[in-house]
Amino acid sequence: MIRTRRKNHVVVLVVMFILVLLFSSYVLWNCRKDEKSLITSVYIYGLKDARGLSDVGGSFEYLLRENASDDLIVFYARAYSIRAGHLEDTFGLLQAYTDDERFQLMFSAMSNYHLFLHVVSFSNSTRMKSLIEKNLETLKELDNLMENVTKYQNPDDLPQELAEKIFRTSEKLEVQ
Repeated sequence: MIRTRRKNHVVVLVVMFILVLLFSSYVLWNCRKDEKSLITSVYIYGLKDARGLSDVGGSFEYLLRENASDDLIVFYARAYSIRAGHLEDTFGLLQAYTDDERFQLMFSAMSNYHLFLHVVSFSNSTRMKSLIEKNLETLKELDNLMENVTKYQNPDDLPQELAEKIFRTSEKLEVQ
């Protein structure tokens, strides 16, 4: 009789353990699914800024060619600087949350881009135009690279090589 009770208790404990294990596994699976959804949402939200940065070089080239006013050039530089700052924050969050090297490279690249645009937007007329002219080819190269980023709607699909190329290109931006 006592052995039967012990067996029943053991069976009940084993069943309860299995149920707790199954429930914990389900909760963990659900959290990972939510985490993946959150990461994708943050990434897609950042793509609007990537789209906005896919015409910086072309815009500045046009503004210089048409002899645009300093105020207009500053307006564009500040607007692009804000987009680069947003994208810097986006990739910083993604890197902090995932520890993915691609996001670290993109964060660093957007930091470089943001700094360059910030310096341009607060420079005097002569220096501002000189900085843009000196970096125009690099800016146009970044236009193409940022356009490529927008093709990847899932953060897992962003190629390592593209992130590396954007980072290396951003390092070419001269603020002196």
